[in-house]
Order: sequence, then C-alpha cells, then structure tokens
Amino acid sequence: MSPSQTHSLRIEGWRGVNHSFALVNQHQILHLARMPGLRLSHLDLPFAFGHWTASRNSAGFSAEDAGVIEGLPAPDDAPPDAIYRICSPYRAPADSIRTATFMATELGLTQSNFDGPERNSYTRDGNVIATTSHWARARIVEHGFAEAQVHVVSHGVDRAAFFPTPPDERAAGRANLGFQEDETVFLNVGVAVWNKGIDLVLRAFAQLRRKGLRARLILKDQRDVYGIGVDAMVQSLVASCPELADPATIAAISVIPGNLSQMQLRQLFGIADCYVSPYRAEGFNLPVLEAIACGLPVIASSGGATDDFCNDDVAWRIETTPGTRTDPVSGETLRFVEPVFDDLVCAMTAFAKGLRPQALGRERVLEAFTWQRAAEKVVEVLF
Repeated sequence: MSPSQTHSLRIEGWRGVNHSFALVNQHQILHLARMPGLRLSHLDLPFAFGHWTASRNSAGFSAEDAGVIEGLPAPDDAPPDAIYRICSPYRAPADSIRTATFMATELGLTQSNFDGPERNSYTRDGNVIATTSHWARARIVEHGFAEAQVHVVSHGVDRAAFFPTPPDERAAGRANLGFQEDETVFLNVGVAVWNKGIDLVLRAFAQLRRKGLRARLILKDQRDVYGIGVDAMVQSLVASCPELADPATIAAISVIPGNLSQMQLRQLFGIADCYVSPYRAEGFNLPVLEAIACGLPVIASSGGATDDFCNDDVAWRIETTPGTRTDPVSGETLRFVEPVFDDLVCAMTAFAKGLRPQALGRERVLEAFTWQRAAEKVVEVLF
C-alpha cells in the first residue's frame, strides 16, 4: 500500500473474548489502527458459543488497548475496498469485494469448518486465505484451495506484555503457590484435548515423580472458553498410567481455573522453569512464542507448526513421527505428528535435573514474529 493511498478495510469477526481467533483479531487491530492510509470499521459476528461473554471470557487487554479495539466504528453503507473475515465456521465471500478469509487448522480442514456448502469463492476473483503457519497452509492446500492464494500471516508476541520476570517477582509468585526453589516447575496452558498432547505431559510428569525428582506441573484449565477441563483427562489416564493415581503426584499438579489477563499469564510463565508442549497438531501454538518472550526454556514437538519459529537455538525439539487419521464424517485424511514419548521423558528429566539451556536465538525470533508484521502482512495480501 502506497503511503499516499487511503483504503477502507472492513473487519468481520470477534472482539472482547479470549478465543484464539478473537485474540488474533484484537492484536492485529491494535496495529492496523495505527497504520496510515487505512480506514477501519468492524462488524461483530455471532460468537461460536452462546456462553461466551466479555465479562466471563475477557481477552485481558489493558483498558487503553481495549478502548482502541472496541472503538472501531461499525460499517457504514459505503462498500469497503476490502474485507478481512476472521471467525469460525468460515463464511464464503458472497460479493465482489476482495476478501481475505482467516483460516487456522491443526489436523486439517473438513466440511464442519465451513458455514454452508463450500464454494471456490474463497480463492476466486482476487480473494485470498490468510493462515497461521506453513503447517496450516499445507493442510489448507491439501483440502483443495489454490496454493498461490493461501498466505501465511504469522502470529506475533507483544513484548510489552510478555517479558522475563524479575527475580524478586518470581520468588514471590512461587512462594505464594508453595513452590520451593529446588523444585522444577513445568507449565502448559493448552486445552486438554488429544492434539495438544496434555496426556503426554501428564504421563511423562508421572514418570518424573516416580523417579523421585522434585518436579511440579501447572496446567491452565480452559473450561470457561471450551467447556473442557483437565480433571476428566487425568481420570481417563489412570487406567493406563497408574502412577497418576499416586496422591503425591496428584498433589504436585496445580490446575489454574478461570480466566487470566495477559499480565497474569506472563506471571504464570515467570514462576515456571520450562514450558512443555508435546503437541500432535497445532495451527501455530502461540503460548510457545509467549514463553520464549518471557525467557522461559521450551520443550516442543518438531515437525509441526512451531518449526516456523522454533529451532535448536530456542527450544528442545522433541522427535516425532508423522501420523494420519480419518475424519469419521467426511472421510478426509487428517495429519499430525506423534511425539516420541521416551524423548519427551528424556527432555523433562534433563530439566528436572537442573539443565537450563540458553535460548541463543531468542532475540532473532522475537524480532521476526511481531503483531506489527502480522498487520502489515494482512494489508499486503489485500492491497
């Protein structure tokens, strides 16, 4: 977009809540709103779940940032130069206005991801698809969309919100939770579903405890957003992993309930020693990037979405093997990576025994993955 040009952009999506699509939209809005020559409006689309509210599922932005996000005007009667649609299920472009549709996928797309029968209008007549990672892009292209019209618009991290925790604040946070300095604290804030690999974290943690290692585990419960809690997963694993039934092991697992602001999430990163994410499929895995910004060592799967920003300089990358499963409704092939469990246990054991590797590539990653760059990429693919 030339500095002398002015373009109108209508954003259609979600604001005010902490679902991943809404968070991406709100972070991008903060930077799109500062770009010269861009006139924004926002059309609020219905939430995917009726129980979502800004009070119960707050996005956790500061009052100043929330004012910018909520301050975008509603669309007027004049057609915009372009539309950026970021919601789920996906709505096909229905008119002649150039539209970018935000799509994020973990395992792959199926018909259930779309509102109504699919049409090729998502990538027709100049329309484009914006997605989160090269992993997600490959899944979208496999679904049949035109490769040249599917663009990676990576997430970013707000370094004013996510930064290393000062030692005194870290010590106070750990003391408030009853953690000792010689205990290794592992953290994961993902939803307790199969593709996030929380079951693998729990099983590996139980092995560490069985070895007598002084380790703790913090999990962020996401039931307020998705209606999925951690307790059910723990109970379902006990049959195959009886170590999880040990009272001392259960006592060493802390489940953080309710909603967290960005400041509270940063404090959670600050009291941990390692962020562990042995995921099977992710669209991007933003908490890993936020953990890196907070100076937290990371254990993450290799071969998936985090390969875009995680190499051996910033993370302990778990060995994985490629896997597929069939969607029971559509019959389409879904793809994932299966972490090698022994490699995960090895990595977590090394951390519990005191390994604290330096993230040599941290600054390079944080400079490359910013919300400003994400906003600029949205404008680039549309104009």
